[in-house]
Amino acid sequence: MGFSGSFVVARVDRPLNELASVRAAGAPLYWLATDGAWQILQMHTDDKTPDAIVAETGGPVLEMHVHDSDLAWVEAKGLADLGWRGVLSPEMARDHQVPEWWIGEPDEVGRKAVAWAEGAGLRPDPAAVRAALVAESDPFAEDLIFALVKAMGLRFGPGENLILS
Repeated sequence: MGFSGSFVVARVDRPLNELASVRAAGAPLYWLATDGAWQILQMHTDDKTPDAIVAETGGPVLEMHVHDSDLAWVEAKGLADLGWRGVLSPEMARDHQVPEWWIGEPDEVGRKAVAWAEGAGLRPDPAAVRAALVAESDPFAEDLIFALVKAMGLRFGPGENLILS
Protein backbone atom coordinates (compact mmCIF):
# COMPACT_ATOMS: atom_id res chain seq x y z
CA MET A 1 0.00 0.00 0.00
CA GLY A 2 1.35 3.41 -0.98
CA PHE A 3 0.96 6.94 0.29
CA SER A 4 -2.46 8.56 0.32
CA GLY A 5 -2.50 12.23 1.21
CA SER A 6 -1.73 15.62 -0.26
CA PHE A 7 1.07 17.86 -1.37
CA VAL A 8 0.13 21.52 -1.13
CA VAL A 9 2.20 24.17 -2.91
CA ALA A 10 1.63 27.81 -1.95
CA ARG A 11 3.33 31.17 -2.03
CA VAL A 12 3.31 32.43 1.55
CA ASP A 13 5.34 34.75 3.75
CA ARG A 14 5.72 32.39 6.72
CA PRO A 15 6.06 28.62 7.11
CA LEU A 16 3.12 26.91 5.43
CA ASN A 17 2.76 24.48 8.32
CA GLU A 18 2.16 27.45 10.68
CA LEU A 19 -0.85 28.85 8.80
CA ALA A 20 -4.08 28.83 10.80
CA SER A 21 -5.85 27.08 7.93
CA VAL A 22 -3.31 24.23 7.98
CA ARG A 23 -3.37 23.91 11.77
CA ALA A 24 -7.19 23.95 11.79
CA ALA A 25 -7.24 20.92 9.48
CA GLY A 26 -5.64 18.88 12.26
CA ALA A 27 -3.95 16.75 9.62
CA PRO A 28 -0.66 14.91 10.09
CA LEU A 29 2.18 16.92 8.54
CA TYR A 30 5.14 15.04 7.05
CA TRP A 31 7.52 17.21 5.07
CA LEU A 32 8.11 20.84 4.07
CA ALA A 33 10.45 22.36 1.47
CA THR A 34 10.92 25.87 0.11
CA ASP A 35 11.87 27.75 -3.04
CA GLY A 36 11.97 31.39 -1.97
CA ALA A 37 8.44 32.38 -0.95
CA TRP A 38 7.05 29.17 -2.45
CA GLN A 39 6.63 26.13 -0.22
CA ILE A 40 5.48 22.55 -0.62
CA LEU A 41 3.94 20.67 2.30
CA GLN A 42 3.21 16.96 2.39
CA MET A 43 0.24 16.18 4.63
CA HIS A 44 -2.98 14.30 5.06
CA THR A 45 -5.78 16.75 4.36
CA ASP A 46 -9.37 17.07 3.29
CA ASP A 47 -10.41 18.94 0.17
CA LYS A 48 -11.17 22.13 2.12
CA THR A 49 -7.62 22.89 3.27
CA PRO A 50 -6.38 24.42 -0.04
CA ASP A 51 -9.49 26.63 -0.23
CA ALA A 52 -8.79 27.77 3.33
CA ILE A 53 -5.14 28.47 2.44
CA VAL A 54 -6.25 30.59 -0.53
CA ALA A 55 -8.68 32.47 1.73
CA GLU A 56 -6.00 33.03 4.36
CA THR A 57 -3.13 34.04 2.08
CA GLY A 58 -4.91 35.48 -0.94
CA GLY A 59 -2.27 33.75 -3.05
CA PRO A 60 -1.98 30.86 -5.48
CA VAL A 61 -2.26 27.28 -4.21
CA LEU A 62 -1.64 24.03 -6.04
CA GLU A 63 -3.01 20.89 -4.39
CA MET A 64 -2.07 17.40 -5.47
CA HIS A 65 -3.99 14.63 -3.71
CA VAL A 66 -2.33 11.23 -4.03
CA HIS A 67 -4.30 7.98 -3.99
CA ASP A 68 -2.25 4.98 -2.82
CA SER A 69 0.82 6.29 -4.75
CA ASP A 70 -1.03 5.30 -7.95
CA LEU A 71 -2.33 8.65 -9.19
CA ALA A 72 -2.82 12.24 -8.11
CA TRP A 73 -5.68 14.66 -8.60
CA VAL A 74 -4.28 18.15 -9.20
CA GLU A 75 -6.12 21.41 -8.69
CA ALA A 76 -4.74 24.95 -8.96
CA LYS A 77 -6.56 27.80 -7.23
CA GLY A 78 -6.17 31.38 -6.14
CA LEU A 79 -5.59 33.24 -9.41
CA ALA A 80 -9.03 34.42 -10.53
CA ASP A 81 -9.85 32.79 -13.87
CA LEU A 82 -6.60 30.82 -14.14
CA GLY A 83 -7.61 27.84 -12.01
CA TRP A 84 -7.28 24.38 -13.52
CA ARG A 85 -7.46 20.70 -12.65
CA GLY A 86 -6.20 17.44 -14.01
CA VAL A 87 -4.76 14.07 -13.08
CA LEU A 88 -1.24 12.71 -12.92
CA SER A 89 -0.97 9.12 -14.21
CA PRO A 90 -4.03 9.30 -16.49
CA GLU A 91 -4.17 5.62 -17.49
CA MET A 92 -4.03 4.59 -13.85
CA ALA A 93 -6.77 7.15 -13.19
CA ARG A 94 -8.91 5.50 -15.86
CA ASP A 95 -8.24 2.11 -14.23
CA HIS A 96 -9.57 3.68 -11.00
CA GLN A 97 -12.61 4.94 -12.95
CA VAL A 98 -11.80 8.63 -12.58
CA PRO A 99 -14.15 10.52 -14.93
CA GLU A 100 -12.68 11.83 -18.19
CA TRP A 101 -13.89 15.36 -17.40
CA TRP A 102 -11.52 15.35 -14.39
CA ILE A 103 -8.58 13.84 -16.32
CA GLY A 104 -8.95 16.32 -19.17
CA GLU A 105 -7.23 16.54 -22.53
CA PRO A 106 -3.44 16.87 -21.98
CA ASP A 107 -2.86 19.84 -24.33
CA GLU A 108 -5.74 21.84 -22.86
CA VAL A 109 -4.83 21.02 -19.25
CA GLY A 110 -1.19 21.80 -20.05
CA ARG A 111 -2.07 25.21 -21.50
CA LYS A 112 -4.11 26.05 -18.39
CA ALA A 113 -1.33 24.84 -16.08
CA VAL A 114 1.24 26.98 -17.90
CA ALA A 115 -1.06 30.04 -17.79
CA TRP A 116 -1.61 29.52 -14.04
CA ALA A 117 2.14 29.21 -13.41
CA GLU A 118 2.88 32.32 -15.46
CA GLY A 119 0.10 34.18 -13.64
CA ALA A 120 1.76 33.17 -10.37
CA GLY A 121 5.05 34.67 -11.55
CA LEU A 122 6.75 31.36 -12.37
CA ARG A 123 8.61 30.36 -15.54
CA PRO A 124 7.07 27.05 -16.61
CA ASP A 125 8.41 24.73 -19.30
CA PRO A 126 5.30 23.90 -21.41
CA ALA A 127 6.76 20.69 -22.87
CA ALA A 128 7.80 19.43 -19.43
CA VAL A 129 4.36 20.31 -17.99
CA ARG A 130 2.66 18.27 -20.71
CA ALA A 131 5.13 15.40 -20.21
CA ALA A 132 4.29 15.29 -16.49
CA LEU A 133 0.57 15.29 -17.29
CA VAL A 134 0.77 12.30 -19.65
CA ALA A 135 3.37 10.23 -17.76
CA GLU A 136 2.37 7.21 -15.71
CA SER A 137 3.40 6.50 -12.14
CA ASP A 138 6.51 4.33 -12.26
CA PRO A 139 6.47 3.35 -9.55
CA PHE A 140 5.04 6.28 -7.53
CA ALA A 141 2.68 9.14 -8.37
CA GLU A 142 4.71 11.23 -5.96
CA ASP A 143 7.53 11.27 -8.55
CA LEU A 144 5.10 12.83 -11.04
CA ILE A 145 4.24 15.53 -8.50
CA PHE A 146 7.87 16.57 -8.28
CA ALA A 147 8.20 16.45 -12.06
CA LEU A 148 5.14 18.71 -12.40
CA VAL A 149 6.23 21.31 -9.85
CA LYS A 150 9.69 21.42 -11.44
CA ALA A 151 8.08 21.83 -14.88
CA MET A 152 5.99 24.67 -13.45
CA GLY A 153 9.23 26.48 -12.56
CA LEU A 154 9.75 25.56 -8.91
CA ARG A 155 13.01 24.22 -7.51
CA PHE A 156 12.41 22.99 -3.99
CA GLY A 157 15.36 22.17 -1.77
CA PRO A 158 15.69 18.95 0.23
CA GLY A 159 13.15 20.08 2.81
CA GLU A 160 12.71 19.07 6.39
CA ASN A 161 10.82 16.29 8.08
CA LEU A 162 8.05 17.55 10.35
CA ILE A 163 6.90 15.95 13.56
CA LEU A 164 3.80 13.88 12.88
CA SER A 165 0.82 15.35 14.68
